[in-house]
Amino acid sequence: MADDRLTIYDFNRSKNPDGTQAKIVEILAQQNPAIQDAPAYPSNAEIGHRVTVQKSLPTVATAKINKGIGRSKGQTEQMVDAIGYWAARSEIDPRIRKIQGDSAYMSRRTSENRMFAEAFSQATCNALFYGNHALDESSFDGLAPRMGSLNTNSFIDPFCLNMAASVAVAGADGCSIYVVDWGPDACHLIYPKEYSGGMGLVVEDLPDRDGRDVDGNDMRVDVTEFHWFLGLAVEDRRHMARLANIDLSDALLAAPTQGFLLDELEKILSYMPDPGGATRVMYGPTFLEPGWRKQARMRANQALTIQDYLQKQTVHVWGVPFRPVRQLSTAEATVS
Repeated sequence: MADDRLTIYDFNRSKNPDGTQAKIVEILAQQNPAIQDAPAYPSNAEIGHRVTVQKSLPTVATAKINKGIGRSKGQTEQMVDAIGYWAARSEIDPRIRKIQGDSAYMSRRTSENRMFAEAFSQATCNALFYGNHALDESSFDGLAPRMGSLNTNSFIDPFCLNMAASVAVAGADGCSIYVVDWGPDACHLIYPKEYSGGMGLVVEDLPDRDGRDVDGNDMRVDVTEFHWFLGLAVEDRRHMARLANIDLSDALLAAPTQGFLLDELEKILSYMPDPGGATRVMYGPTFLEPGWRKQARMRANQALTIQDYLQKQTVHVWGVPFRPVRQLSTAEATVS
């Protein structure tokens, strides 16, 4: 069993040649733009968030004078969106402070906290797209499971379009683009309404605690615990959409055989309702952006523009900001 506590070796290998503490390069850092984009609100229930969704519309028919009118009603269904919980714990021998000094000790702990924060960011970003509460009761349903089958007909469910000419797309080269309207009446993040930590990563400093080493011997440790409660609520399923079964290799060609992504995305955007007060954002694998730029140079259209979004020059597709997400898989299973 390896010891997963910070050691003097960890401190020393993170130092500059002059002995000062070095800034750790986050080589595993990945973008998590959805967390930046999505608003978060406390849940409306103690466990999870209750959402009333429309199942069917009432029947409307032509009528005649002197004839009765048939009764009908729409049907709704109440669902509960789960809230996921992620946690982690870091331990360090406080005697290192006496060896390294207060400044280096605290600097290294701060760097460690940043690495934990990045790990949490990546885990929650993955759950936001691929989380499946049925497979992991401590997680929540992400966007992909909510749009796990093709749909181009229902106007009360999310649209999920097929990019491929046929459904049989190689799963080893398949990916999706997601369009989400972020807002209180569309899609938003949730956290427990009574949770004192609120939304986001909570870091607790617990100094001088009892601990055990890898051999089971008692020792004193400085502990840092990390907690993050997070869920995804979809108030209106029409405000999310997915373009599935994108053959990535084909999409990056100047003349793709599947067709141009821009055309299919225009179709998806036309199917979706007006975002209203919500913010519409598009998410896709990072490798797609160069392909779009290449296609845009070869076509006379205004589909692609560069505009400001969150104080950064961002590619917009038909006026919608495109956010590349490193956590999005390029080996998705075929959606049918």
